[in-house]
Amino acid sequence: MFNSKAKRACREVEALFNDIQINLENNYKDLAIGARKNAEVKLEELRQSGELGDKDYKKLKLKLDDFTKRMEGYHH
Repeated sequence: MFNSKAKRACREVEALFNDIQINLENNYKDLAIGARKNAEVKLEELRQSGELGDKDYKKLKLKLDDFTKRMEGYHH
C-alpha cells in the first residue's frame, strides 16, 4: 500500500512527459518548452515531498534530461 503514492507520482510525471512528447511531435516548440518546465517543477516537488523515491526520481530525471537534450536548440 505504501507504494501507491510513488506509483501515482510516477504516473503524474509520465503524463507530463507525454505532453512534452506530443508537443515535440507536432513541432509546437513553445508548448514543449512549457511542458518540460512543468515536468521539471513537478518532479522536484514530488521529490521534496517524499512521494518519489530516489530510484524513481533518478529514472524520471534521466528521461527529463533526454527531453532537455533533444530541445537544446529551442529558445523561448
